[in-house]
Parts: sequence; structure tokens; C-alpha cells
Amino acid sequence: MLSNVDGGPKLSHYGELRLHEGVKVAKHEEVLKNMFSDANPDGIVNMGVAENTLMCDFLSDYFEKHFKLRDLDFTYGDSLASSRMLRDALARFFNERFQPWKGVSVEHLMAGAGLLPVIAQLGRALVDPGNGILLTSPYYHGFDFALTSQHNIKLVGVPIPLDDLCTLRELDHFATYLQESEARGTKIQAVLLCNPQNPYGRCYPLEVLAEYCRFCEKHDLHLISDEIYALSTFSSQDVPNPEPFRSIISLDLDSIGVKESRIHMIYGMSKDFDANGFRAGVLFTRNEQLFQSLLATSIFMLVSSPTAGLWSALLNDQDALVAYVERNREALRGAYEHITGWLRFHGISYLPSAAGHFLMVDLRSKILTQIEAYGSMVGITEDQSMVERERTLQVYLATQCKVVLGPGSAFHMFEGGWFRFTFSISRLAMDIALRRIERGLGWERCPELN
Repeated sequence: MLSNVDGGPKLSHYGELRLHEGVKVAKHEEVLKNMFSDANPDGIVNMGVAENTLMCDFLSDYFEKHFKLRDLDFTYGDSLASSRMLRDALARFFNERFQPWKGVSVEHLMAGAGLLPVIAQLGRALVDPGNGILLTSPYYHGFDFALTSQHNIKLVGVPIPLDDLCTLRELDHFATYLQESEARGTKIQAVLLCNPQNPYGRCYPLEVLAEYCRFCEKHDLHLISDEIYALSTFSSQDVPNPEPFRSIISLDLDSIGVKESRIHMIYGMSKDFDANGFRAGVLFTRNEQLFQSLLATSIFMLVSSPTAGLWSALLNDQDALVAYVERNREALRGAYEHITGWLRFHGISYLPSAAGHFLMVDLRSKILTQIEAYGSMVGITEDQSMVERERTLQVYLATQCKVVLGPGSAFHMFEGGWFRFTFSISRLAMDIALRRIERGLGWERCPELN
């Protein structure tokens, strides 16, 4: 345990518990200090974080031309649920793009400074400390920080066999884990659904969404639908006709016998709008008690006035919005085709993706089971478990090749040897990263790399 060098006062119990997590975050800080850029061409290329930089030129140009502040923007604003201008723009956006079964209005929306703060506040309002939320595994590790670290909410990952993914059979696994969790003393109060799924990059069919709603109605659970990658869908050679995105708010809940007060949808600016640093997320709910409860602490997550103004401007500009969404999808498709071409050239297995900024790559047969070929180079051994080999390879690539990948175990993948590759980065950065991996592992150079 870390201690103050001067023997000063101790932290609270909460503070002590967060120390080990802070150490992990500090390692990420070291990566951020040495990131690849035009000014730092020898820096680390981060392909482990879901950031989309493919549309920076478009957005930078648009936002520079449409940035305007009002006198109101220098105050706390016109609502503690965040800017009415932003929520009005979001209501129109959802009504046009998410095909809700009932119209979305400002009164159904509460915005916050990033989706994780929204999730943290929402989780605390729905689930008691020590109780649990069911969600498919693997899952986005940010949920651990927002829910478990902040509020001691247990995340119960449900491993879904790949053949059952995004099918009605998922709910059979959820029923089993619900029963087992409560038998072990963990009361489940909610289900968290990611649609499109992170890290698999797939959308859920409407009938599966409806079954999730029925499951939560049957067991008296809240359902949170995280739809932050809703517009980041694309077709490819791998998936020429992907399942289209359909929002949970498009379901006619009355027709399937589900109370609308248990269904909550969350969305954000970070992914579909390539703006992780702007920090803006939003909750949609028709649960009036929940909305009033969240108002008590919503001031802690108000969206900044500049961010609210910029996002509103783009949401309200239909011509620019349509052009942006289509160009972003085309950019994602091109980046996906490029990286999967590289994976196929090297005979590496992966799961086809059709949404989001990433895909899951299986490095077991290519590297992690080839101890004779890569043992001394990478540091993997026969005595290591597959997860240990995965972590060893991650460290080797980060330190020796200056390429960061997302290890599957960080996303609670149910078997070792998988990595999440982010492809929504510039072609230059991607090619440099892939070429570094080739050199670091002694592979032939793919001719498609620049």
C-alpha cells in the first residue's frame, strides 16, 4: 500500500480502496505523455482506446465557423438538467434518427459532462450499493470505474458464446446468471445493454431488444440501453448487409406489456461525433421519479456552455449533419477494410465488426501458442495461462513497438488471447503502428501499408 512520505493524515476508506486503481490510471498517464503526432513521430500509437480521429478536419472546420456564445452561456444556464438549447436539439435528433414510438421532448432528457458521469449518476439512482447489474461480457471497462469504483455496484458479466451473440438465446444465459447471482446473495436490480455492442461491434435485432424488455419486466428490473455508437455503423466485405441499428426507444412498449418507467436510454457526443474531449452525454427516460431524483445532484455534471453550443449547432444543421454522418460511416468502412486486409495478409483471426471503432482480434494461434517462435522474443512461456501471455504480449508491444492494444481481459473477455484493435485513427498512424508490429515480431511487411 502506498503511504505519504511525510507520515501525514490518512485517506478515507473510499480513498484507500481507490489507490490501486489510481496506480493503473497513472500508467495510462505515461502513455498520454508520449503520444504519436506530427510533432512526435516516435511516440506511442494508441490503438487500445476507442477514439475516432477520422473526421477531425470536418469537425474542426465546422465548429470554428459556428462557435458563438450568448450572455446566458457565462452563467449556470437555463436548467440544471443542462442547456435547454442542447436538449431541444437532442430531442429533434432522437425523433428524426431513433424512430421513437412516442415523441421525445426536452422533459425526457438530462445531459451531463460525458456519458460515464451520466451512467454513474444513473446507476446510483437505480441500484443500491452491493447490489448488481447484469450485462454481457466482454464489456466496456469504463463501466467498472463509473459504477463499481464510484458506488460499489457489482457488475455481473454474462459470458455469451459467440454463436448466441445478439440472438434470443442471450436471454437464456441472463436468466441463469440472474438466478445464480441472487443465490450467492447479490440482488440484481438492473440490466445494462450495449447496442451496438462494445467490443464486438454488432447491432441487436428488434426482436432481441423486445425480449430484453420482457425479461426486465418479468423480473422487475430496470433496463439501461447504452446507444453511444448508434450512428457509427457501416457495411464491409466481411458484413455487406449488417443488422441495422434500432433504438430501444423505437419499441412500442405497450404492445409487449412493458412499463416505460423501467426503460432508460443513454447516448453521447464522444463516439458518433468523434469528440471524446468535449464531454457530453445524455439520458432519456420517461420515469419522472428518476428524473427528479437525478436533478438533486445534476449540477455536478452540467455540460459546459461551449460544448452545448457546438453540439447544438451541428445537430440543428440538417445538411451538415447528414453530410457528416455519411462521411463518417464511409471513413469507418475504409479504415475497417484496411486493417482487416492487414489481418488477413498475416493469417490472423478476428470477429467481423459492423459498428463502432474497433474489432476483436484473436492472437492465440498466430502468436500466443507459438512458444518456440515467440517465447524468447516476447517473453511468453508454457507455464503462463493464456491471460498471462496476453498481458505479456501487451507489454512487449507497448514498450518495444510503441503500440498500445486493448487486451481482452481488460474488457472481461471470457477467454484469454483476444485484443481489441481500434481502427478509427488516421491512415498514417495506423500504418506506422502495424509496421511497428511487423518489425517487432519479425513478420513480412504487408504491401498495402504506406
